[in-house]
Amino acid sequence: MDSKEILEVHSMLHLIFHRNKNQHRRTKWWKWLSILKRATLDSARSGVTTHLATHVIPRCYIAFSTVVTDNQFSTLGIVLLAALARLSKVTGISHQLKMQPVTRSKIAPVKKDREDLGERIRRIDNTPVTPVKISQSDFKVPKASKVSEKPTERPTDDAVSKSTSKKKKKKNAIDDLFSGLF
Repeated sequence: MDSKEILEVHSMLHLIFHRNKNQHRRTKWWKWLSILKRATLDSARSGVTTHLATHVIPRCYIAFSTVVTDNQFSTLGIVLLAALARLSKVTGISHQLKMQPVTRSKIAPVKKDREDLGERIRRIDNTPVTPVKISQSDFKVPKASKVSEKPTERPTDDAVSKSTSKKKKKKNAIDDLFSGLF
């Protein structure tokens, strides 16, 4: 284990952390970047990598792989996974990790018989529930607003043409440039 190379990885993680703090600090994977950054500095100073191997690196791998699957920040996720791989190689943790692929026999079988509808819950007290009668007088009907008795007038053709001419925008030089595209 070379503390100089671990410090180089820490430096790279610190730069990633500093550059992306404002944008990503509320995401779930950011917590693991922060933990990894602190753990690399601690392991470079003390030389102990057991906590790094058992807890931090496996969880960081899961968190950073979600960043790769997000199409928007996949390059950042690849850089994070590369830094994680470099750290595990430098510390020799990659040989300590024994990740086994999940096989079908380890997964619980899925029941396809019927959909679970839950259980019926009964009332504890034995008092019967009486229905409440509602009459029409219980509802308040809003009063009709006073409407003028005048019939509505339709606008003349002149008024319509004036209102549409006011709505047209004046053209400028940029509109002239892009007018041939439409």
